[in-house]
Amino acid sequence: MGTGGLWPEKSAADLARAVVGDGRTRMPAPAACYAVAAALVVVAAWPWLILTHPENVVVIVGAVVIAGIFFVRGSAGYSPRWRSIHHAEPFATRDARFYSPFCMVLAMGFMALLAQEI
Repeated sequence: MGTGGLWPEKSAADLARAVVGDGRTRMPAPAACYAVAAALVVVAAWPWLILTHPENVVVIVGAVVIAGIFFVRGSAGYSPRWRSIHHAEPFATRDARFYSPFCMVLAMGFMALLAQEI
């Protein structure tokens, strides 16, 4: 959305309801979208750091933090409290089917890399 795209929806309001949740009809500001994209680029590069610098404490601690964040987010998606806050559709269904499980898979992937390298 930082560049104005609407995929996979047809309007900005539909996109906000689908990926932000809480019944919102507006996406976050482009700067916030770019900040999330930058964070995801760093997270995507982190496995390379784990594999090339397994002895670096900052790399290991960073991987533990990343795995923890994904694990907490993935687990939260199934908690009753989260469901009561984020119940608007289509976000709630997509969260249960895609977003939360994907976060859990990413957490497990980071934990598997850590187990291999430690």
